[in-house]
Amino acid sequence: MAGTDTSHGAENNLHKISLLTRFDVGTTFGMEDLLRGVGFEEAYEAVARHLGYPPDAEKTPGRGCIDPARTAASLLEAGERIRDAAGAGGRIIFGTGHPGALLVYYLGLARWVEDLGGEAVAMEVQGRDERDLPLDWAGPVAVMGDGASLLHTHDPDPMRRVLRQTGAVDLVVADHGFAGAAIAAEIPAVAIMDTNDPALAVVAQRGADVTVVPMDDNRPLNSYAAALEVLEAGP
Repeated sequence: MAGTDTSHGAENNLHKISLLTRFDVGTTFGMEDLLRGVGFEEAYEAVARHLGYPPDAEKTPGRGCIDPARTAASLLEAGERIRDAAGAGGRIIFGTGHPGALLVYYLGLARWVEDLGGEAVAMEVQGRDERDLPLDWAGPVAVMGDGASLLHTHDPDPMRRVLRQTGAVDLVVADHGFAGAAIAAEIPAVAIMDTNDPALAVVAQRGADVTVVPMDDNRPLNSYAAALEVLEAGP
């Protein structure tokens, strides 16, 4: 999940920063208003701050770098936020655009939230929206799925739809556009940020209410047991 052999190397990371400065919709995660005026240097520095490495650092050719200490510290901070919200009986939404890697992680967090006395919010599936987006739920985790497969997405619209259905919530724990839509709506958030997700680093640097967890989001499902263990253990 961290270290010097993560999924995306320098070329991809720098390309995503370049796309962000051009307001590519697959890179902004629905946070366009919060990203106005972003330039390459600002995004580069924000990503480097969160990763603990410059986004173009490579120790293994074609593979990226995340300082494991940054990941661990962010997981502890995220755990405190989740624990506080759940312990107060808060309503928490989980959502992922990376179900092929992160679904087990979010399901584990949802169980923990309920053990702490919080509510892991889930809604009835109500069909597709006007854009034919196949929003679905895997237990209490919002995902996109077509009935046969769960889908990878950067699109913020599924979470926008979730937020219209659920009413007020206390915290969103998510990634990609599921996190971006919540941040844009000024809902407190915990968000996983891979090395090529510069939008999340920028809005955090600009003061958005989000705890960013730098972590590779392309690992096998069961790899994230270690992240759950750190997050739930607390300081």
